[in-house]
Amino acid sequence: MISVGEKGKIMEYGLLTLRLRFRLIVALLVCSLAGCGSGESVLPDAVPGTEPDLGEPVTLAFNLYSAALTRADGAGTTSTTEDMAVGKTFRIYAFTAGAVNFGAPLDSRVYTVQESETTPGSPGKATGNLTLYRGTYDLYLVSYNSSTEVPELSTDGSFTVGNGRDFMYTKMEGIVVQPDKTGENTMLVSLPRPFTRMGARVVTTVQTKNGTQPVPVTSLKANWIRIKGLAETLTYKLGNTAWEPDSGYNSSFTFDKFTRETVSKPWISEAQVVLPVDGSQMLDFEVNLTVRYNEGADSYTGSFPASIQKVLLPGMTYQFDFSLTFYGVLKPSDLTLAVKEYDTVDLSSDGLGGD
Repeated sequence: MISVGEKGKIMEYGLLTLRLRFRLIVALLVCSLAGCGSGESVLPDAVPGTEPDLGEPVTLAFNLYSAALTRADGAGTTSTTEDMAVGKTFRIYAFTAGAVNFGAPLDSRVYTVQESETTPGSPGKATGNLTLYRGTYDLYLVSYNSSTEVPELSTDGSFTVGNGRDFMYTKMEGIVVQPDKTGENTMLVSLPRPFTRMGARVVTTVQTKNGTQPVPVTSLKANWIRIKGLAETLTYKLGNTAWEPDSGYNSSFTFDKFTRETVSKPWISEAQVVLPVDGSQMLDFEVNLTVRYNEGADSYTGSFPASIQKVLLPGMTYQFDFSLTFYGVLKPSDLTLAVKEYDTVDLSSDGLGGD
């Protein structure tokens, strides 16, 4: 028979055992949640050294818009868009969704506009070899509207652009990458918005002024036209909607390719893109012409000056028309300048961004 004292010891021992078991259970639970020993989690789904199964990477192709005509004066964007021509290229920079370090993309690839499979001669989708694992990304697309060169991103996430390059951009935020069909690893992406053009398109023309000339002109030939008062370069930072501020307008750009339909029509330059200007200073022109007069017996070659204070807005087209009144000697007043502005551009046929 067990004495009362022995019964008390047994009960005390039992309570102590229960307390120890309880403390052990609590310790194991805390260890499981917070990690033990090496500090690494011991939960089954977070075993050190394992990676989640992302499957095969997905190759992207694009249904393509081209360039919007964006005005920088608050007038908004026109509804007109134009097709980017077959053979033109653009570069895609891919980032994890929400990334703010634009100097370190996950990947970047060049895409080329292909001919439509249903409409020969017309542009169709753009193809390249950008491959991404399933997930959510931000994609930034930039182009010079050229078939030979594309913008290259600096390590600070910006592009430096000079005159003569038709720089444009668009972006896709929060795009979910996954195959179009089960068992495949391709995805066709439709751009939600067109490219935005950041340069100003300029065309120059020159002809003799209508009416009787003081000295009759037999023929006139445009050699070149130079615009002074432009920025040398501007900087665009990825993700922005405008150029970085610039205070210098000390550069120039020369138009040296002209065509003319007939001798009675003006010489018309090849369309080019220049960096926008804010109108804070004059645009100075040198118009170099060869003029034949006295029934072609005599000729004069020289540069005629002209100036105008003018804002050149991103996405706009400007036509500078020069008409010459020839007196036989060079005078600044001999050349008259008129400017026309347009909201529409034909990208596919005028050689814009040509190589």
